[in-house]
Amino acid sequence: MNTITGGITLGKMSIFSASSLFSAYASLTALVTLIQQFYNQFIPQPIRDYISQKIEEWFTKTTTSTTQFTLVIEQYDDGDYDYFNQLFNACEGYLASKLRSTSTRLKVSRPSKKDHVSFRLAQGERFFEEFEGIQLEWSFICNNNANHSSTNNKSNGIHHQSDVVNAMNKSRVGNNYYFELSFDLEHKDRVFDSYLPHIIKFYDEMEELKKDLKLFTLDCGGGKTGSWRSVKFKHPFTFDALAMEPDMKKAVVDDLDRFLGRREFYRKVGRAWKRGYLLYGPPGTGKSSLIAAMANHIKFDIYDLQLSSVINDLVLRRLLLSTSNKSILVIEDIDCSWGLADRQMHHPVAEVKDIRYGNGSDYDMVSQSQSQISLSGLLNFIDGLWSSCGDERIFVFTTNHKEKLDPALLRPGRMDMHINMSYLTMPGFRILALNYLNISGEHHLFREIEQLIEDTKVSPAQVAEELIRSDDPDIALSSLVKMLREHQLEQTQKMKMINFPNLSNGKMNGNHNGNGLGNYTNGVVHDYSDEFSSD
Repeated sequence: MNTITGGITLGKMSIFSASSLFSAYASLTALVTLIQQFYNQFIPQPIRDYISQKIEEWFTKTTTSTTQFTLVIEQYDDGDYDYFNQLFNACEGYLASKLRSTSTRLKVSRPSKKDHVSFRLAQGERFFEEFEGIQLEWSFICNNNANHSSTNNKSNGIHHQSDVVNAMNKSRVGNNYYFELSFDLEHKDRVFDSYLPHIIKFYDEMEELKKDLKLFTLDCGGGKTGSWRSVKFKHPFTFDALAMEPDMKKAVVDDLDRFLGRREFYRKVGRAWKRGYLLYGPPGTGKSSLIAAMANHIKFDIYDLQLSSVINDLVLRRLLLSTSNKSILVIEDIDCSWGLADRQMHHPVAEVKDIRYGNGSDYDMVSQSQSQISLSGLLNFIDGLWSSCGDERIFVFTTNHKEKLDPALLRPGRMDMHINMSYLTMPGFRILALNYLNISGEHHLFREIEQLIEDTKVSPAQVAEELIRSDDPDIALSSLVKMLREHQLEQTQKMKMINFPNLSNGKMNGNHNGNGLGNYTNGVVHDYSDEFSSD
């Protein structure tokens, strides 16, 4: 018979006794106490906090790993070439707007030639956010792959990459930046359908507000066929400062605003999302100023195309395709371009001249007649199959002589709105007086000026030149009255010379409005877009 006395036995083998169990417990307690004292006395507090945090994160990750979902948003898209991931930029901009007030550790920088300081999530930092009841965790990670890539290349004997490719890939090979967005798996659809679109919309609106407009021009230096070069467009002109009839100004602004909000409409009716404006009228009537006001109003870049610098239709198509969305393509004085005027008019044969390319083309010498673009080449892009290669584009053509243009260029779908930029009227003059002399009410010379403006063809540029001569309203307006009287006298004398054969009858040929100057349409807007289309 086996007896248990002071311990536990199994058969004839004793496992442990009560005294040995107590002795082991005492030894373990002493060891733990010793380790705890050593840990608290010799390990600094920041290190102890870091160890505690990592242990807590490990246990938290272990218990929730089956319910967490993580999105990886890399700086570059995968593919044969390195393309920036626009969603990465959107996330970076979105987080930058929130980190300044909430984070305890940020990466701060000032981009080149920028006035503002930018904030970024620092390496390894986390940012927590709640969106529509969803708990979201952001983290920013940078992995250095330079050594790894270099080792692989050497081991595989890869030495044939060009310096250009290496330069393009340097940033990606050296550092792989990406965001990780973690959340509960049950919210995956809501994050995809609501949260990510919210980030993209926020970023687009933010970029639109701080966008620097650019003015592009054609660079034909070095004998090349031409490419776009840009400068910052800082023209301050707005519709408020434009000396234009109020009704006409409102019609243009309303048309631009309506165009911007009709993406789905253009898609529904099967038309390219574009709009064409023809500005015509005498020199100095504000055509260029109107273009600047349009660009500042809708925040579109401007491409100033000089058709005389374009070699042929192929080069024209390449240049037009390289323009960006949300842009205004401007062709000024289009009636002066050979081949774009009325095809029923006689055009002399162009003189043959040599033009050297120097760009590696198959031919080095072309004649001037071969280097001219054609009307059909331009029309095929603004209203043909190529017109669908881009969205939110505006075409603006200017001319001093609308009657010289080919009717095919003027029809709806190409030039949708025709705006007559005529001579100055009294409402336009009041805008100039407010801008230049800060006169918002009446002045004792306004009545005389109004009568002179009605009897004289004078452009806003001519009047502005007189107003800018002095800051004193009385001096500036008196100088303007003197100038208007001189112009009235000159124009009257010209009309007498034109009608000299009929002066013996005491009458003047042609329609007149009582001042001997003839009729002219003042500030007329013709919108032809609705005549043949639903837009």
